[in-house]
Amino acid sequence: MGKKFRILFALILLLGVPFQSSAEVTQLDAFLLIVKNNNPTLQSSLRRLEAFYHTVRSSVAVQRPSAGLRGSTSWNSDSDSPRGQQGMYSLGAAISHRFDVSGVYRAQERQLLLQYNGMAADHMALVNNTLASAESLYWQAFIARENILLQKGILSQRKEDLRITEEKYKQQLIPRLDVIRAQAKVEEAESLVVDAESVYRNTLAQLATLAGGDEIVPAEETLLVPSLSIDPEVEKALGLRNDVRSLEIALERAKVMKSLAAKGMAPVLEGSVGYTFLTDSDNTSPAEKEFLFSLNLTVPAYDGGKTKEDVKEKSRTIDAVEQSLAARKNLVEEDVVKALNQWEKAVALESSKRKQLARSDEELLITQLMYKEGMGAQIDLLNAQVDNQKVKTEHLAAIKEMYLALVSLKQAMSQYEPAPAE
Repeated sequence: MGKKFRILFALILLLGVPFQSSAEVTQLDAFLLIVKNNNPTLQSSLRRLEAFYHTVRSSVAVQRPSAGLRGSTSWNSDSDSPRGQQGMYSLGAAISHRFDVSGVYRAQERQLLLQYNGMAADHMALVNNTLASAESLYWQAFIARENILLQKGILSQRKEDLRITEEKYKQQLIPRLDVIRAQAKVEEAESLVVDAESVYRNTLAQLATLAGGDEIVPAEETLLVPSLSIDPEVEKALGLRNDVRSLEIALERAKVMKSLAAKGMAPVLEGSVGYTFLTDSDNTSPAEKEFLFSLNLTVPAYDGGKTKEDVKEKSRTIDAVEQSLAARKNLVEEDVVKALNQWEKAVALESSKRKQLARSDEELLITQLMYKEGMGAQIDLLNAQVDNQKVKTEHLAAIKEMYLALVSLKQAMSQYEPAPAE
């Protein structure tokens, strides 16, 4: 009954997951490029960044001269007038401009540009973290597929052991209990194969989600033990991390905002040029076919303390950003140290498991030969099989941890999307 249930469960899983033969077999670099171009979260962030670019351009448009046509007309009903009503009209053009006499425009433009650059740095930080998650998941899928092959190999060995056991039972060399134990090991191995396939399909579904819906299958390659391919240095990481760059930009922008707030009492000079094309009124300014040049200077005398409080608020903001930047730098150092420790631990674990696996393989081979020749007990064979299966699985998991540790190092060093030099 248990075996039938496992077979039914496996069929349900197969029917519930799209058939993967149509999926795209993808190398790691190609997969990361697909994620970068198709991931909905990254694309949403990129669109917001592009939208803010136009916000910057529209915000600085007020610094430029404005031009327009002006037209007016009016009617006056007068019962005492012989004609009963009078009308007036005028049509003219004007160009006006607010002159930057205190450097406000330059500061406004600077802070908008810094805000845009900060958003760009945040976007690149998101790209770095997303691609790190993508590579981590890629290797999890790769190892999950290797685990399927491992479990299927173990299943084949269990079936061979069962065949030998049944043959000995037919020759009345062993009791029926040995056959039952061997059958149980085969059923256990079958369930492990089903579990491994389920894990693999789940990782493929996650890969597709990151790739924006495209079905992805990791390319079939020889599983190699990875080596440390980057130089994990804290100072180098500080120069490459976009989250650090974002806070550095935020600090610079806060200082510009403070200087801008200090100009709250700056004088304002406005100039305009007007020209009237047509009019029938003697009171229109300028008169018909004439130009009018005007300059208006406004010098604020008192704003109720607004400028003073704005400067204080911006000073506190600078202090807050400085603290955030210091905290972020400490976090970067922590990220690098933790990732490096994770790598060193994974390297040591893989080396240990590799040695254990060599001993376990040799022990299992000797135990199988002795059992086949009738010189060993089945319990010894079962114990050797369990130990060997455990060590093989642990060694594969240790290799996976090495790949994940390498991804953590690359993420901590912002290797996926480093900050620009300027």
